[in-house]
Amino acid sequence: MSKLERLKEAVYPSPRYEATQLASGEADAFEQQQADTPGTLLRIRPFKENEGIVDGAGVLQSVHDVTTDFRGKNTSDHHSFEVWFDRGKITFYMHAATEAAADKFRRRVGNNYANSEVFRVESGPAFPRIEPNEYVAGAWLEMEKIPYYPIRHHNSEGFETDPYGEITSEMLSLEESTVVTQVVFRPAKQSWTDGDRFKHNSIDELAHALRQGTSVGWLNPRTRPASAKDKQAATTIEQQRGKQAFHVNIRVLAASSKRDEAEVRARGVAGMFRKYYNAITEQGLDDTPVWHRKERTRAKRLRRFLRRMRDREWIDRHMIMTVDELAGVAHIPNSEIETPKIDWRYTQRGDRIPADSVRYESDATSVDGDGRASPGLDEPPAGFEEMARDRGGSNGL
Repeated sequence: MSKLERLKEAVYPSPRYEATQLASGEADAFEQQQADTPGTLLRIRPFKENEGIVDGAGVLQSVHDVTTDFRGKNTSDHHSFEVWFDRGKITFYMHAATEAAADKFRRRVGNNYANSEVFRVESGPAFPRIEPNEYVAGAWLEMEKIPYYPIRHHNSEGFETDPYGEITSEMLSLEESTVVTQVVFRPAKQSWTDGDRFKHNSIDELAHALRQGTSVGWLNPRTRPASAKDKQAATTIEQQRGKQAFHVNIRVLAASSKRDEAEVRARGVAGMFRKYYNAITEQGLDDTPVWHRKERTRAKRLRRFLRRMRDREWIDRHMIMTVDELAGVAHIPNSEIETPKIDWRYTQRGDRIPADSVRYESDATSVDGDGRASPGLDEPPAGFEEMARDRGGSNGL
């Protein structure tokens, strides 16, 4: 690093993953009970045989309900999809803003992800408990360009493997550590592609500009003819017109008694979201760590970040994704991923429980006092994991 670069880094330091304790001494743990949380938290135990991202797109499309006020302002509720590594296990959750939305999510997830189990978390923690002496690191995920440039999704470039395979693998940590990914979303109005005169042009204007070529040079400006890639990007962007979309927040949190572990997990999980990079539009997701050079201010920012995650707070980060894009970052995985410690459902439901049953959990599973599913007949028998290894297959355990 040159002397100028070192001086610049000292004056304008770049955000970095630097885990920090939120409190010390006898301070209380950071936690919140379900009874004190607005909205409804639903836990999902996925059956391995599902269509993954494709089924996720079906769920999102069915819950795209936009509401506006008399001025046409978007007043839609926001909801969240979350993956937790907590107490040594990876679990999946959806948080609905209202009871009606929770019922719709429950039915839609049950219909799209056949044989998966969806039940309401009636009591216990509404978010993983963070001890006051734990080190915490976090990050925001944001688009590198304006929303009209789509990220990679299953209908654009596609995925060789489900990106959740590497994301959930990076989430695996020490037994007492916690890692959470949270995607908060609210439906966008159909006019989202019309542009904003104060921020960016419409989708048609942007596509047209790409086909006209690019202005290059400063002292002697000239127009470079549009390349084949520019024209392909223009076509891809135009295909966004008329599609349903959501405003999105994406957050990553890691907490551990070991500083290095919290930093490595937060950096690693956030880095895995780069798998959504679209080579055609050169659009991807970039991570911005929650950071400040002063430890006291950094701890204050991380406390605020943690509260926002706990409360599923919506912040306008000017990021919009179509249903297909959002499905890639918020879906239930299937047997394609081989990450251990995932709370799978192992048996088919059959006709035991109707899709619209009031009872959310299966007859083979009960919910204990902290809102977690207690093992029942639905769990694999004792020794199942060892038998699977002996036969040469992990079965995702």
